[in-house]
Amino acid sequence: MNRTQVLLAIPGNWSSAEAVSEQISLHSEGYTMAGLLLLEDETGKAFTVEVVERDPALAEAMIHASSGGFTPKIAKGLARHTHIVYLIVDVNDVSDIAAARRAANAILNAGGLGVMVETAGVAYSKDEWQESKEEDLALDYSLLTAITEEEDAYVSWGMKAFGHADVAVPATLEIEDAIHVVHSFNFHLISGGSMFGDGDSFTFEDGKTFTVEMGEDERTSIDNLLHNPFGLIYLVPQVAAE
Repeated sequence: MNRTQVLLAIPGNWSSAEAVSEQISLHSEGYTMAGLLLLEDETGKAFTVEVVERDPALAEAMIHASSGGFTPKIAKGLARHTHIVYLIVDVNDVSDIAAARRAANAILNAGGLGVMVETAGVAYSKDEWQESKEEDLALDYSLLTAITEEEDAYVSWGMKAFGHADVAVPATLEIEDAIHVVHSFNFHLISGGSMFGDGDSFTFEDGKTFTVEMGEDERTSIDNLLHNPFGLIYLVPQVAAE
């Protein structure tokens, strides 16, 4: 797996930056703050933490990036947040992805209100993020990635968290089919399936075949948090010969 990073923004109502550490010590069993590091006691994993003052734009971005999980009450709480904890996770393998979700849980338990996945442009309420505590790669994938409909394609975002390129399929596909193709191909990659090169074919169980076209991610500037340095894969449907 390619080495990469995940960046999570977690707003909350803390009286000060120091109070974040205090609340983690009180309410996040299994974690310890040591300066700018959040340490997971059982595994020894360390996560970089940066605490900053409130940013009204983040609350607006989270509501816009959510799938409806922010009730009016939660949205009002987000708007009143006092500080933001940025959780920076170095990812070397999928176990680090699971660790990122656990670490975010610890900060939520210490007063966090929700999670913005800055590397995918998607946001969740506390309840949505903590809906399941099970170790589940499919759940990690669903939380750290997103699919959007663009002018001429359906595209995924956030696959760089798993060290892979994002995927695009033509907008001519039915939306249900497009989502199925993107999710299935992405999960094939992150679960250890065979890798593909430019010009290779990928066939689904229903017999539909797509040609893999490797490309650069030119959707955003290189310095944008959403930019995927591993590229963008275009899956082009193959037309069956008559």
